[in-house]
Amino acid sequence: MEKPRPFLTAALLCERVLQEKDGTLTAVRIVDKMGYSLQGLPEGLNLKPSLPVACLISLKSGPVSGTHKIKLFVERPNGERKEVFTRDFEFLGNELGQNIIMNLVIGAEQEGVHWFELAFDEEVLTRFPFTIERLQEEESPGQSSESR
Repeated sequence: MEKPRPFLTAALLCERVLQEKDGTLTAVRIVDKMGYSLQGLPEGLNLKPSLPVACLISLKSGPVSGTHKIKLFVERPNGERKEVFTRDFEFLGNELGQNIIMNLVIGAEQEGVHWFELAFDEEVLTRFPFTIERLQEEESPGQSSESR
């Protein structure tokens, strides 16, 4: 028989998460793709910008009770995998649950799809993608791509 798992209400990245006094959550500007530009960065230093995002994970206990470990990993386009969050949570059963809100800063060292993986007691609950892409640079004043 399969081990009981909580129900996943949300697992997403967004600009920010608002939490009202009554506990109600609002995810502002849900994102699964962000672009970056090198304009304004010093040339020759090979700097890449950082992308700030909020992560919202919402779980309902359902058949689960007791203390359980929640982990979040990110897998970069090159296959490198990194744990970005781990914590024990108390689940009380039924409709009660846990909301996890965290602010992340994702370095734009690698373009492409970054996979976030949410694990409950070492078992994958879900995966969700986040794509990083370099934006086309705008021309500086006085430059033109047309030949005259």
